[in-house]
Amino acid sequence: MFAVLVVFVLTVSPFAFSQNAAPAAEDSPVFKAFSQLKGQTSYRMTINIESKDPRMAQMAAMGMGMGTIEKLVQGNTTQVVMHMKFPAMDQGGAMDDWEFRAVAKDGRAARLITSPAVPRLLKRNDQMLDMQMAMMEKQAATSVAQALSQGPLGAISAAVQGASAAASMAGAVALKRKAHEFFSWQCVPGAGQSTEKTAPQLTDLRAVPDEKVGERAAAAYEFSVNESGKSQGPVRLLVAKDSGLPLRIEMSDPQGHGSVHMDYTDFSKTAQIEIPDCLSK
Repeated sequence: MFAVLVVFVLTVSPFAFSQNAAPAAEDSPVFKAFSQLKGQTSYRMTINIESKDPRMAQMAAMGMGMGTIEKLVQGNTTQVVMHMKFPAMDQGGAMDDWEFRAVAKDGRAARLITSPAVPRLLKRNDQMLDMQMAMMEKQAATSVAQALSQGPLGAISAAVQGASAAASMAGAVALKRKAHEFFSWQCVPGAGQSTEKTAPQLTDLRAVPDEKVGERAAAAYEFSVNESGKSQGPVRLLVAKDSGLPLRIEMSDPQGHGSVHMDYTDFSKTAQIEIPDCLSK
């Protein structure tokens, strides 16, 4: 359900409508609001998801879970940041905070995974690989010595075993390097390229009583989002009366499993987005 709402926000179009329900007019406040949003040089969107699923509640009680998702748009660059808590892989009963950051620019994308736990985990990984390399080196030295003591053919065997040990240790070094690189910016081929996606259908738009978002007066509208023959909603959109820009989108699961709301702020304010080297070239 929430995925449908996110797709709607990303692909909203005045030409999408259902043949079985009243389509929203092309000049409706909903389409006008998102048209104005596209005209902003930058904006910030925060997504909060509340789940009432008992399993999610149990995870939250253990300290696990997902925090606010933040999307920041600055011109042709988009950044998405998500925070999560997972059980520590090496410390029983402890939790580690993780941040997942993605940046898309000009059809290319990169990702960065960080956590205060990274240095600790890399140190543990390095120690394990160092132990393996030490064992391989010792075994190789013993095998080579035994092979050399076996006469002329033993020298050939020793050379083969020495080369094999060198290759194994080179592989271990590469694994250490790869583990460290995993927690640095990595470009993701093809991930930032836009794909043609049919916009969900927007129907049954109606005005509901005005509300406030903080101190700002907002006109409120409700509508349904239709995709793949299924109708989701109602979705509530709050539009600022002074600017016509979207301020908040809200949606609750009709079955009571949870809700999601998206807040829009910082319109046309200068935003700082770190551009990875692989996207700057």
